[in-house]
Amino acid sequence: MRLRIDGREVLCLAGSTVLEAARGAGIAVPSLCDHPGLEPFAGCRICLVEIEGRPDFVPACATPAADGLVVRTRTPEIVALRKRILELILAQHPYACLVCPEKEICSDLKATIRKTGEVTGCVLCPENGRCELQKVAADVGVDKVSVPAVYRNLDVHREDPFFDRDYNLCILCGRCVRVCAEVRGAAVLSFLHRAGRTEVGPAPGLSLLEAGCRFCGACVDVCPTGALVERAVRHQVRAEREAAIVCPFCGQGCVLALGLHQKGILEARPLHAEPNLGQACVKGRFLVRGAVASPGRIVEAHVLKNGRLEAVPIEEALDRAAAGLRRAAADRTALVVPSQVPLEDAYLFHLFGRDVLKAGAMTCEPAGTVEGALLGFAMKHGFALPAARRLDGIESAGAVLAWDIDLIEDHPIAWLKVVKAVRGGAAFITAGAAAESPVVRAAVALGLGSSPPAAAARLAAHLLVAKSGGASEVEGFEAFARAAAARKTASGRIERPFAEAARALASAETAVILFDAAAVAGPDGTETLEWLWNIALLTGARLLPLSRSANESGINALGLALGPPAERLGLAAVWSGLQAGDFEALYLAGPLPDLGRSRPPFLVCQDTHWGRNAERADVVLPAAAFAETGGTWVNTEGRVRTYAPAVRAPGAARPDGTVLAGLAARLGHPDFARPDRAAILGEICRRVAALDGYSPDVSGGSFFLLEPAAPGGRFVPVAAPLPRRGRRPSPKPGEAPGRPPAILRGFDLAAGNRGFARTRRSR
Repeated sequence: MRLRIDGREVLCLAGSTVLEAARGAGIAVPSLCDHPGLEPFAGCRICLVEIEGRPDFVPACATPAADGLVVRTRTPEIVALRKRILELILAQHPYACLVCPEKEICSDLKATIRKTGEVTGCVLCPENGRCELQKVAADVGVDKVSVPAVYRNLDVHREDPFFDRDYNLCILCGRCVRVCAEVRGAAVLSFLHRAGRTEVGPAPGLSLLEAGCRFCGACVDVCPTGALVERAVRHQVRAEREAAIVCPFCGQGCVLALGLHQKGILEARPLHAEPNLGQACVKGRFLVRGAVASPGRIVEAHVLKNGRLEAVPIEEALDRAAAGLRRAAADRTALVVPSQVPLEDAYLFHLFGRDVLKAGAMTCEPAGTVEGALLGFAMKHGFALPAARRLDGIESAGAVLAWDIDLIEDHPIAWLKVVKAVRGGAAFITAGAAAESPVVRAAVALGLGSSPPAAAARLAAHLLVAKSGGASEVEGFEAFARAAAARKTASGRIERPFAEAARALASAETAVILFDAAAVAGPDGTETLEWLWNIALLTGARLLPLSRSANESGINALGLALGPPAERLGLAAVWSGLQAGDFEALYLAGPLPDLGRSRPPFLVCQDTHWGRNAERADVVLPAAAFAETGGTWVNTEGRVRTYAPAVRAPGAARPDGTVLAGLAARLGHPDFARPDRAAILGEICRRVAALDGYSPDVSGGSFFLLEPAAPGGRFVPVAAPLPRRGRRPSPKPGEAPGRPPAILRGFDLAAGNRGFARTRRSR
């Protein structure tokens, strides 16, 4: 579209607003309530413009751009009106510094002024210098406020963890209310009261925690003033620089910007990059600093002396570890590898277990993985399941089936896509333990009962009734239809929820089926996955598996390319061997439950944080955390991204690969060390076909794991599962997918969360 703004011809995309068109052309139009990703609100009226042929001024943020529009943004009338509107806004906001004639030289004179709990001017505000109201006041040119000032004298809310709410600084732009409902799907915040008493908050009498807030921090990030501020950084110095990292707390692979100072990490904010696009969750937004700088960090090497762990130089600890591992038989040594490490370290762990330790058993996960379920499917049926991994497209689906998956807790970015889809009219169908919110409620909720495969078969049976044409020509359809029909006969009746779900999936032009390891691991996992694949094939839906661990997809690709690193693989093999006393030594670098009496004769713990197993080890080796190592990560989509170390590791902590190299040299493998991490990544890319052509210098997060072309889809043979009596059977130890504990190696995220909650009373 072509329009004219302030005498300039401007091109913009269809669907743009006048404000977006102006900013796209570099024409500054001030605004306070507008924000990318939020629907137009037209609340602040600062962006009023004049459009030729229209009698009144219109808000640029809510006016669609159209061919031929002639727009003026800075006529004398508009400038005067903006000043008057801003004066009305400032009348209930501490504005002394905004109109002070000496504000330009204030920085040289305020050395003794301290930030306090009560903000009466910009120099006392934690957002001073990055407050949008300051920028708009400077742009509009306000130099006085001619209406009476009213200080609202509201209490500052400090009862919740993570951030403070000072509504004396709120300008009622509505950004926090809208991002909570429109983007996050939570709708915890709302406008309360009326007229001059209007304020923002949860339901009266409730704290954010009581109202269901998950503390994603989106409201803090969009607030244009200091009304919402992260408590941990409110009274601290400003960051001197920023560094980008990939968040390691789940499989979504969010990109965060760390605010850094000479003291270390001050804060973490989500970047506007794929896949999170400026969003995060409570873990990525508020717990990064605590995970790296926790008081429980292991910063020195320790060895067991006279029944007690004593700090020693790391060289001595490596000598002791090598001696103990050398005494154990190769086939009686087990290795537990962390799943939340970059590919470079995972690669060295693989080689260390196979070539140096020659470990008899090895595991990389505290629970089942979705990658393992997909591999099991491929091995059983002779073809790789063509699962679409990209999160893009969920928001445009007509129906979303969430199969036994907690999207809000475990897959927050995928959840935001679901929120957008449902707000756009998609049918949301849940099965089992699927999350809901005030904005996103299930149109149909399916119970899984004692047998998830039986529930999936029941849905397939109803789909055969609701869906017609096309699918009957696909290979294997007849066998699938007979099995589904048998299940329908066994049920004896058509249950209403399954029929409704079937109709919604069958009528949707596009559909998505979301699942993770909790749904398809365990005794029934493969059978459930078979039914889900057949349902996807029947309806034309995308089958979208979601990884739970930060580098699960990358480590899986690594393992497939390099081959098995040990004869016995998986948590079940390691755990059962420990319980049976099969192992003389255990090299523990990843999370395991408390070993207790299953502790082998010699235990080496390589970790970032102290835990029960580390406290009982013979040797403890300090490892660098994710922000201290940098490296390459692959998210659930297969998106590959490499980042550099952001901060130095404390004390004697070293990257995992450096520790392994020192130990390998003592075990007779001096050639194990690599010159640098770039060389390790180059070696990985040469050996892993899925990474062929990857270069961290040019990808910018746009490179995805290369997957072999999958053959044409076909229905796979499935049984007709009969209903079971009673509850779902409990999986055997090591076999349970469950939901693994929120642990980043040795750092317990749940405990970190509780720790922040204990400090909710601000000083």
